[in-house]
Amino acid sequence: MNKLAICFSGQGSQYQFMGLDYIEASPKYKQMEKEASSILGFDVLSALSDDNLINQTRYTQPLIVLKSIFGFDMVKLLNPQIEAYLGFSLGEYSAYYAANIFNFKQLFEIITKRAAYMEADTKKTEGLMAAVIGLQKEEVKQVCLDLQKEGIIDIANDNAPSQLVISGEKSLIQKAAHILKELGARRVIELKTSGAFHTSLMSDASQKLKNDILTNKDLTPLKSSNKMYMNFDAQCLNDLDILNHIEKQMTHEVKFRESILNMKKDGITHILEIGPGKVLTNLIQKIDPLIETMNFDKEKSYEIVKGWLNTHGFTK
Repeated sequence: MNKLAICFSGQGSQYQFMGLDYIEASPKYKQMEKEASSILGFDVLSALSDDNLINQTRYTQPLIVLKSIFGFDMVKLLNPQIEAYLGFSLGEYSAYYAANIFNFKQLFEIITKRAAYMEADTKKTEGLMAAVIGLQKEEVKQVCLDLQKEGIIDIANDNAPSQLVISGEKSLIQKAAHILKELGARRVIELKTSGAFHTSLMSDASQKLKNDILTNKDLTPLKSSNKMYMNFDAQCLNDLDILNHIEKQMTHEVKFRESILNMKKDGITHILEIGPGKVLTNLIQKIDPLIETMNFDKEKSYEIVKGWLNTHGFTK
């Protein structure tokens, strides 16, 4: 039997004007944009149109989540049978919304804090992230371990077979890039992120965010019956552990490849990526080409996505 999961895009997939097509197409999304602007303290329309702002963490994170929510709410109109949710890094927060763990207002209050805290941490130490293509995880991990005596560097994302991301102090990432190329990496590509995410350089941000949620009763997560696979351990969320996941997700590796493999073991046959771009769709196909994939980015693609869901039996 076919089983559907929804996967949400992460930071780095943003692009200028993303989501404006949804806002222009429906008064509902226009109202959501206004509500988000009020919570975030900046004009969403202006930020989406600004090629500079949209790549700054404080703006990027809430804008990607808002765009992803537009797509999810549109898909939800079809009442599809969804077995599980997964978000890539920042996308985990879009998944919290989809799984009914945080509502719209809660989510954007949390996201604006998360983005501000992370941006502040990026200013303390010059950090960098880089994709490493063509080496096994064990090889990349050993290079990171060898350099850790000099400072902070580690694997940040396990994306797909022979496709990883390293993160840490800029000088060490650049040194690692040279070593990894000598070991046979096909490519080492610096990423367009503003800091060393998913390392201990985000420790202050992670602690502050956890404490904010813990001490503000208005941000208390709701208990959910929805299955959600977590970046930190690639396992399904236990409601009691949510604050632990929120804290550790910012400072530890995103286990995306392992999460997809665990979904497959649990019977997931189809995955719909929602959010800007189709990075995750491409990664999933590399992890297991037998998993059927589709991505939903532009509003004009709605009928195509609707047809895909209908064809595979996820809508009545």
